[in-house]
Amino acid sequence: MNTGVQSSSSTPIGAYTMTSPASTHSTGNILHKKDLPAIALAHDVPYVATATVGDLKDFVEKVKKAATIKGPKFIQIYSTCTPGWNVQTCDTIKVAKLAQETGLYPVLEYENGKLINVKKVPKPTPKVERFLEIQGRYRHLFKNNKGKGIIKELQRQANYNIKKFDLRYE
Repeated sequence: MNTGVQSSSSTPIGAYTMTSPASTHSTGNILHKKDLPAIALAHDVPYVATATVGDLKDFVEKVKKAATIKGPKFIQIYSTCTPGWNVQTCDTIKVAKLAQETGLYPVLEYENGKLINVKKVPKPTPKVERFLEIQGRYRHLFKNNKGKGIIKELQRQANYNIKKFDLRYE
């Protein structure tokens, strides 16, 4: 779990937190976040999924499905921390949707280690800048070349996710 106020293994690269602040010498968190669904899959968890508060129907369906499966289940839910991420409350759903739509947060579903469902990104796919610019925790990245390099890295990650999980509509 990561609330956004302190840095954790779930904090995205470049994000500002109280324990990984941005300054003239730092661009925020310098480490890539851990892939928790992959860790659950590596432990043979029978049902692994990701969801966002930007699509409550999908989220509820996954919770209901998980309840029918025997054994451990893991659902990672993407939700904002308005004070920690410096996001307006009215933008909570928008941030969650953009996380999925940019490819930064793939919405997936696995049963017994097999990928059974993915939520596709829209055409055209929004650039990660749209996702970053509405969050205060990334505002510093737009101020210098080092930050712009991190934005490019985040876009590269989004593009990688889109390709890896076949998230693009054909």
